[in-house]
Parts: sequence; structure tokens; C-alpha cells
Amino acid sequence: MKAAFSKKTVFKVLRYILVLPALGMIVYILANTDFRLIWLHLREVPLPLAALLLSLQLVTQMALNLQWYLLSRNLNLKTSFLQLFVINAYGTLTDAVTPGEKVGGEVVRIIQFKRILKYSANQSTSLVAIQKSVSVFSLVLLNFIALLTLSKEISFLESDTTRAVLIVISAVLALFFLSLLFFTERLNILVQKMNHNGNIGKGVKRWMQGFTRDTKLISRHPGRWIQQLLLSLGIWALFPLKLFILVSHYASVNPLVLFAITFVSYFAAMIPLLPGGLGTFDSIMSGLLLINGLAIEEALAISLIFRFVTFWFVVLISVLIVFLWKVFTHGRKKAYEGQ
Repeated sequence: MKAAFSKKTVFKVLRYILVLPALGMIVYILANTDFRLIWLHLREVPLPLAALLLSLQLVTQMALNLQWYLLSRNLNLKTSFLQLFVINAYGTLTDAVTPGEKVGGEVVRIIQFKRILKYSANQSTSLVAIQKSVSVFSLVLLNFIALLTLSKEISFLESDTTRAVLIVISAVLALFFLSLLFFTERLNILVQKMNHNGNIGKGVKRWMQGFTRDTKLISRHPGRWIQQLLLSLGIWALFPLKLFILVSHYASVNPLVLFAITFVSYFAAMIPLLPGGLGTFDSIMSGLLLINGLAIEEALAISLIFRFVTFWFVVLISVLIVFLWKVFTHGRKKAYEGQ
């Protein structure tokens, strides 16, 4: 009991250590910002630029849906491209109100896979676990590259000790997700040897057997792993592209620096501070843009526009998709009852 309490206490302390710099950045930005200038910057965004950014976000959502579709097919599951849009819309809406790394959205996806596509609980959780592992591994890999890119741009990262710690953290996370995907059989052996034979223990062992079977199924065709990794990297790469297009309207910034700013901001958004990573994401992105020569009003305007395109626009689309799906299913139910 004491050990558990101690772990919780340590976690809370670490969380506050990570959150405090973000809160400090928010306070600094708010205290030094002329909000009238921000409004002017927002109004000056050309319509063609806004349309291009929104179009790229739609491409991002299509690519993400394609990843789910191909992964379902790789696991020999009956699937539907359109129904996957609905399932992801439910997950997105949950992500929007879930702090940090959006675990709630994954739980909702599992539920909707079972309800809409009639997958078993094991199939649903395996599918979500594999997609999440590939996606987060790609993000960790890109953050490692971003770390190397930003090390000469930010004094905080000039310290060899700081860089070494962050590299070790990135390496540990990368190895964890690689083990989860490619050494699943060994993990399964360890899980099956566990002495926990209650309902939860048996459930974990049963799920691990299914998860091992699914990862082995994909591993029979190594090209499928490469396909999933390239898709994840491509999806993530669209985000710095959107930032580069947006920032280019205001100033000239090294594309590699913008690449790094994007992924550092997303990684920081995993800190469970506010729903959807709000606050943390915006403060980190604004602060890094500020460091790289943009005026504080420009930096904040860019982060707000970028956040709208990549977050709120997706939430609005998800609301529309879920609404249309409910109308469709309700109409079909009424037609069935009228027969």
C-alpha cells in the first residue's frame, strides 16, 4: 500500500514538474500579448491559405482512416472504410475531452468496433493496440530527430546531460513499442507464467494470446509493417508541412526548426494538463516560435490557427459525421420496424 502510494506521489510530482514550465509560458504569453494585434493577424489570413490548410487536414484524416482500414484487412477482419470514419469520429470527440495521451478515445474506439463492425473484444483491443503502438513509435522517432534538430536552437538543449536524458527517454519508449510489436511472443510467455488466475488475470492472458496471434499474422508479411510505419510517418509529416505553409505567410523560418517545433509541441501535449492537450500544446508552440524570431502576437496567432485546423476543425467534422450516422441508423431502424 505504501509502495503504491509512493509511486502515485512520485508520478504527481513529475507531472507538476513538467506542467509548471508550460503554465509559466502561458502566463508570460498572456501578460505580454496585445490581443488586438492577434485579431488583426487572424483576420489577415488569406482565404486560399485557409482552404489549403483545411484541405491538407482532410487528407490527413483520409490517410489515418486508410491506415485503420489496411490494418483491419491485414488482420483478416471484415471492415468498411465509411464505418471506420464513424468509429474514428467517436474516438476524436472523446479525445477532445480527455487530458493527455487520449486513452479515452481508444477505449471508445474499442467499444465502437464491437458495436458497429461486430468485432470481438479481443479483435478490437488488438487492432487499437497495434495502431496506437505504430503511431506513437513514429512520433517518438520523429521527436528524436526533432531533438537533434533543436539542440542548437534552444539553450535548454545545449546541455549534454539534458540531451542524454531525453535521448534515453526516447530510446526506452521506442524499445517498449518495438518489443510490443515484434517480441510479442516472448512477452506472451512471461504473461502466461504469471500467477494471477483471477478473472482479470485470465482476461489479460487470453487477450495476450490473441494479441500475439495478430502480431504474428502481420509479421508473416513484413511489408505490412513497413506499410504501417510509412503511413504513420507520412501522417505525422503532414503536420509540420501545414505549419510551414502557415508560418511562411508571416515570416521565414528554417523548415527543420518548424519540423522540430511541431513534434516537440505534440509530445508536450501528452502531458495531462487540459483536455486534448490544450494549453500545453499552444504555449509550447507559441514559445518556440517566439524564440525563433516571431513577434509574440504572430506566434500566438499561428498556434491558434494551427490548433483550429488540426484539432477543432476535426472535432467539428466528427460531430457532423456522428450526427449523420445517428440519423441514418435511426432512419434504418424505423424502416425496419415499419416492415
